[in-house]
Amino acid sequence: MKNISLYLNIVLFIAVALLYIDRFSGNSGAKEQNSHVSTGNAGDIVYINIDSLLNSYDLYNELKTSLIQEQQNLEAGLNSKSKAYQRKAMEFQQKVEKRLVTQAQAEEMQQQLMSEQQSLLQLKDQLTAQLAEKEQNMNKQIFDRVTSYLKKYNKDGKHKIILGNTMGSNVLEADSTLDITKIALKGLNEDYQMTKTK
Repeated sequence: MKNISLYLNIVLFIAVALLYIDRFSGNSGAKEQNSHVSTGNAGDIVYINIDSLLNSYDLYNELKTSLIQEQQNLEAGLNSKSKAYQRKAMEFQQKVEKRLVTQAQAEEMQQQLMSEQQSLLQLKDQLTAQLAEKEQNMNKQIFDRVTSYLKKYNKDGKHKIILGNTMGSNVLEADSTLDITKIALKGLNEDYQMTKTK
């Protein structure tokens, strides 16, 4: 048992010594490689903070504003139709309570109200699906733009992997020198402004 402990200590000592020699020797290749990684300019793996990128990406903000405006317009139209339906329902209830309509008229009016209510529910579902599809198309457009730009940005292959770091992603902690969000954002906004002026 003591021999195993002794052998492990010897192996660990040799490993630490080799690491120490490798780290602090005058090996210029290792220093050059370390300097590339620490500056984040040519690391094999870099990342982009997706939330920060989207918050400042002009195209995303314009599309999002447009989508929100459309949502508000659709909701206003739906609310207007809902209020009109509620008024009719209240009028119907008052007429029935005051016995201003016959039994047959009340049944017919009730059928109309139920039909209107069903139409309103269908319209709400239709508008929700329409907005969800538009949002999905917007996200696809943004994704395509970002990936297309990153292919152009990394055409020389200086980065082996470009990760997306966002809430809930697998990247929990990363060296900030590997963050290329500002570089990507600047390029994306410049590309977008050029396409807008054409």
